[in-house]
Amino acid sequence: MAEPILGFHVPIQRGVWQRILTGGVPRFYAKGWACCWLMVGLVLLTYYGWRWLVLPFGLWLIGHGALVWLTQWNAHFDDIFYAQINRKYKPRYRAG
Repeated sequence: MAEPILGFHVPIQRGVWQRILTGGVPRFYAKGWACCWLMVGLVLLTYYGWRWLVLPFGLWLIGHGALVWLTQWNAHFDDIFYAQINRKYKPRYRAG
């Protein structure tokens, strides 16, 4: 086999063809969801104390589980939702 030509033969990075997941969810959604509930947790901690931190953690866990389920159902679920909302697809078409 011939020696690879420099600049033409490079390994393809996984991030180019595969979604990067954090905890089973696309990275953008996982970090955004966690940051929102961390902020809510900090506000509850400031005003009400440590006991109320269970509530945002539980809601984060339920939402993260839902995002994991959506990702397992279809890895590009956000593209489908965006296309449905943005392009205004009709729910059904009439023939003729």
